Amino acid sequence: MTAAIAIPTADTSGCSRVLLVDDEPNVLNALRRSLRGRGFEIQTATSGDEALSLMQREPVDAIVCDMRMPGMSGAQVLKQSLDIAPDAVRVLLTGYADIGSTVSAVNEGEIFRYLSKPWDDAFLLQVLRDGLARKALERERNALLVLTEQQNEQLRGFNATLEEQVAQRTLELQATVSELRRLAERLKNDFSATVRMLSSLIESRAGLTARCPRQVARHVRVLGPALGITGEALHDLTFAALLQDIGKLALPDPLVRQPLDALEAEARSRVLRHPLIGEGSLAALPSLKGAGAILRQVNENVDGSGVPGDAKGHEICMAARVLRVAADFEHYQAGAIDLSRLSREQAFRRIRQLRGIRYDGTVVDAFLEAMDQPVTARAQKVLMSSESLRPGMQLAQDLESPSGSLLLAQGFVLTDALIAHIRRLEEFSGAFLWIAVTRDDGREVSAGPT
Repeated sequence: MTAAIAIPTADTSGCSRVLLVDDEPNVLNALRRSLRGRGFEIQTATSGDEALSLMQREPVDAIVCDMRMPGMSGAQVLKQSLDIAPDAVRVLLTGYADIGSTVSAVNEGEIFRYLSKPWDDAFLLQVLRDGLARKALERERNALLVLTEQQNEQLRGFNATLEEQVAQRTLELQATVSELRRLAERLKNDFSATVRMLSSLIESRAGLTARCPRQVARHVRVLGPALGITGEALHDLTFAALLQDIGKLALPDPLVRQPLDALEAEARSRVLRHPLIGEGSLAALPSLKGAGAILRQVNENVDGSGVPGDAKGHEICMAARVLRVAADFEHYQAGAIDLSRLSREQAFRRIRQLRGIRYDGTVVDAFLEAMDQPVTARAQKVLMSSESLRPGMQLAQDLESPSGSLLLAQGFVLTDALIAHIRRLEEFSGAFLWIAVTRDDGREVSAGPT
């Protein structure tokens, strides 16, 4: 006897089509009654061949087939139905305890359940509903897998297109960045050229220091990085070197054509304050504001005696300390500071003498090394009169008064105030003092008796 139930994959009525297969009509009628009114469309067949032929004509969703039938057994029918209706739910009815045949049918026919005769109607109904629900889930899963694969394929296509777009956009951005860099470099070069041109125009009113700025700029470009000044800070320092005399445009010619030591106190103060005028002139230009800030402190002395007198030591920015050394080195040789022009070697010695007074010691040492000069020079002891003394000279031995009392200890560095004090002491006591000082080898001074 064979019973079979089938469920169509595409039924316009919305009912599941069940094929019942059994060689006994009364069994088929009993199965039909069990499923009537349960939402199924019932088809029947009394043999295996009839069942397979019916499945080839119309789709089925479930097959309920009896095991023992003449000709073709239920196991054989369900096995062959795999090729015709692979998605159908397969249920085997068996009326004898042939475990071997049942197991073989389950394995070979991919049977969802097997039921023993007589069957329980409610259980049969539940088996069919469970099988159909499972098949529905499998179809949904397969549909989702297909959809996922399609979407993945689309995503791969999108990714490939996106990568191409990103690559193209990256090339466009790189080209834009390169062009912006080129333009920025051009603007930078144009700006630097403008500053150099302005520096050249300032030379006509710079007096004794007219030819100094360009050489000073070369010094600071070498010296700055050695002292940690790089990038934009180095640009500011270079511009400050080139424009250091811009404040002189506001001074009368006689003041800029005489050395500082030849000027009266008031005129000297005006000249020393010209960088402050330069700071004000450059403050209006954002790109030169940093250079102006450097100029403000360029005439400050590390001992606090400079102009405008707002800072000393490390309160003075490093760039201003660097510019001061490099500028004064050139100004000594141009004759803009001392009463007479100094030679290159004399300028080096003067920088050494005023180390720690006007100039920062670290900057002086770095400058001398950059210029391939010894940091210290061999000193000689010289006796000289008070009239020959100059600020920055160092006492080679204790200086005593005519009465034998100690005035200044050996190693003391002379200043304008101390020299004036020594001269007043000579005038008051009527005694003439010979002062022993150390000087760098080769410095020209008026020496007293040895």
